[in-house]
Amino acid sequence: MEFNNRPISGKSAVYALIGDPVDHSMSPVIQNAAFRSAGIDAVYVPFQVKRSALRSSIQGLRALGTRGFNVTAPHKVNVVRYLDKVESSAAEIGSVNTVVSENGTFCGYNTDGPGALKALKEVGVSPEGRSILIFGAGGASRAIAYTLAPHAGSIWLVNRTIVKAKQLAARLRKKFDVDVEYAPLLGKLLRGFVERADILVNASSMGTDGKADPPIKAGWLRADQCVFDIVYRPFQTKFLELAGQTGATTVAGLDMLINQGACCFELWTGRKAPILEMRHAIAQTMLAMEHAQSS
Repeated sequence: MEFNNRPISGKSAVYALIGDPVDHSMSPVIQNAAFRSAGIDAVYVPFQVKRSALRSSIQGLRALGTRGFNVTAPHKVNVVRYLDKVESSAAEIGSVNTVVSENGTFCGYNTDGPGALKALKEVGVSPEGRSILIFGAGGASRAIAYTLAPHAGSIWLVNRTIVKAKQLAARLRKKFDVDVEYAPLLGKLLRGFVERADILVNASSMGTDGKADPPIKAGWLRADQCVFDIVYRPFQTKFLELAGQTGATTVAGLDMLINQGACCFELWTGRKAPILEMRHAIAQTMLAMEHAQSS
């Protein structure tokens, strides 16, 4: 049997993605491109896993000898309890998006934060001393907040569920010497946070394929801001379109996806990720999708 013009056999290593949903994910595109480019006999496959089936799914991945897997929403927090070990920073964050099988022992890591930081640096944006507004308080938001907090001058959290934002704010204050504030998504403080922020990060699912977008109005944004949206379906979100109209620097979700995916690949294989090939695979897939939509 062949996959991506490569033979797949009983000796092929299997890597996976678990989440709900997973049909939108571009991770199979970049990881299979990376394996192919590196000449590694491996395949990466997505599995839709309901919340109620998370524990049994982890057991199944273990029984099948899976070499590693990614975890996406809504399982990044709950998966921690089913792993054998969790790397110290991921344990502190309380969120895992990458699992490595170390001789049958499942060890959890989080590459979301490093991927986000690399994506910012690629467009010449440094978080040092900056005011950073983060939408969301879930797994990805936690990872990004913990990565940016040591550099930031202040962190402002906005979330639908204020209790989660409050809890994350308390953890950040305890860990880092940084000013942290929080507010409800539709609260009166939102406009002030947006107008004063240097970097805005949508680390929630808002804007994903028809979901409600962050409640931002055009007049709130400035050209000297950086707007970063981790959502990549659609590839150009309304949040990024709005930011682009003001002249702000924008960072797309695909940039973070590729960078965090490169970190995953290196954890799994111990080899440097072929980022150019991963980017090329994404570009080809996007062109094919655009062609299919216009046909």
